[in-house]
Amino acid sequence: MTTVGARAATSRRLARGPRAALRTGHVLLATGWTGLSLVMLVLPAAVLLQDAGTGFAVAAMSTVGNGVIPFFAVGTVLTGAILGARTAWGLFRYRWVVAKTVLALTVIVGSVLLNTRWIEIAATAEDRSVLWSLVLSSALHQAMLLTAAVLSVEKPGGRLRRRL
Repeated sequence: MTTVGARAATSRRLARGPRAALRTGHVLLATGWTGLSLVMLVLPAAVLLQDAGTGFAVAAMSTVGNGVIPFFAVGTVLTGAILGARTAWGLFRYRWVVAKTVLALTVIVGSVLLNTRWIEIAATAEDRSVLWSLVLSSALHQAMLLTAAVLSVEKPGGRLRRRL
């Protein structure tokens, strides 16, 4: 005989087909986000290394950073949250799931608070020093997103302790 809690947990779980589709979407969105983050690293670095004008690179960073990345970032977090809520992994059961969520939200907040403003500064002035900030921020974002990918594969840390 099963308990009511066990039945409720089982009924919240996604069926195999929807779970596979959602997981595939999550992986594709996360991969796209990581690739676009790399673009945000390469563009300002290329301008600095080639000692070139900022026009094209800043316009591309604005389009990618403000127009394309938010779709992938929000999509990754939403699909991850649904997978966490509707699978055995849970949202707060395992350390690696919590760590991935914190990393993703940190990248989003950092992008909104810092990168958006730095791109605006780079677009309105020929202040090239802000490009170094964009390179460093984008490198850090890239490292965090790649760390999240490793966490997804390795799943280290085990379960979180339950507080009573």
